[in-house]
Amino acid sequence: MRKNLILVFVFIALVSCLGQQRTKKEVVLLGTLENTSERFLTLEELTTSDLIPVDTLWVDAEGQVDYRKAIDEAGFFILRVDEKNFVTLLLEPGENLVFSGDSERLGQTFEVSGSPGSELISMMNKRQWADYGKVDSLNRVFRKSRYEPDFQEKRKELLQAYEDLFEQHQAFIKAFIEENSGSLASILALYQNFGNKLVLREHEHFEYFDNLSQSLSAAYPENKHVIDLKRRVSEHKRQESQRQLAEEHLAPGSPAPDIVLPDPDGNPIALSSLKGQVVLLDFWAAWCPPCRRSNQELKKIYEKYHDKGFEIYAVSLDRTLSQWVLGVEEDGITWPQVSDLRFWSSPVVALYNVEAIPYSVLIDRDMNIVAKGLSPRRLESKLSRMFGATPTL
Repeated sequence: MRKNLILVFVFIALVSCLGQQRTKKEVVLLGTLENTSERFLTLEELTTSDLIPVDTLWVDAEGQVDYRKAIDEAGFFILRVDEKNFVTLLLEPGENLVFSGDSERLGQTFEVSGSPGSELISMMNKRQWADYGKVDSLNRVFRKSRYEPDFQEKRKELLQAYEDLFEQHQAFIKAFIEENSGSLASILALYQNFGNKLVLREHEHFEYFDNLSQSLSAAYPENKHVIDLKRRVSEHKRQESQRQLAEEHLAPGSPAPDIVLPDPDGNPIALSSLKGQVVLLDFWAAWCPPCRRSNQELKKIYEKYHDKGFEIYAVSLDRTLSQWVLGVEEDGITWPQVSDLRFWSSPVVALYNVEAIPYSVLIDRDMNIVAKGLSPRRLESKLSRMFGATPTL
């Protein structure tokens, strides 16, 4: 109640002293901060590609802030006490923003009025802080139960509780964007993280990106943040169109695109050089734990079918020769290995639409695609039919 009264009194004072000298582009920030006095806050602009220092705001002996600045268009700004203590604002020309909070916990205690966009961001951040508190509670239970006899069962319950919490937060963000499709605040919601995980992924939730781009383009056609979102959406559509076109060329029965890459000794090996054998094109990397586990199962399959005419052509997405070679040695791999050491930037990634590894493509003796994305068990089943053998996996 006390904080709300402070905001009301400050807002009345603001309105009474603005006078007629304000420009239409000027924003006013009036605030009251607890646990601080006679110091500077920093104001930074969050652009589409960088964080740019803008100005400093003086906090007087009573913890009062009175700051005015002209801005050309709506934009995102960071009001910062220190490196880890800050809030995000969405300011528009002509706004009168009134705020309060505890300078030692600004993100958790921030109250704001007079700026609809900043109010929305504050509401979203409060929900995130609340959900982070629930995650902390789960972590405390996890640490406490580590040495209990039923830890594995408790661990499963805690992981499920975390997934449920993430899904609830994701549902909140989706609803936030749908209900505030005319606010720039929804752009921040699109790219929000929950811990180290994106809440919305562009390839999974593209309709939210596309719909928001359309609604904001109508409301803010010249705004740099909207233009950048529109560019991202257009680029995603272009890439998706290319992916679908490539996928059509990778359908079963289609010729397998050739690959020519160097082995660990620098000698080029062409995928087409293996024509006449049944070939598994295997994309993997030494840094990828699921790939390393897959290698152990592929070894069993290789030993069984290699003499019958089966070969593996492995393309590594490693970044360094030493990491790649060490992975090959540790896993005891004997089939052909190639790599250009360009990680996900390798042209073969786009050539075969590789989105995650391990990923495999089975190719027949005439170099035509038989199947894609095979697990070791499915691969064994395919090979048993092709070679007339009894599956063992």
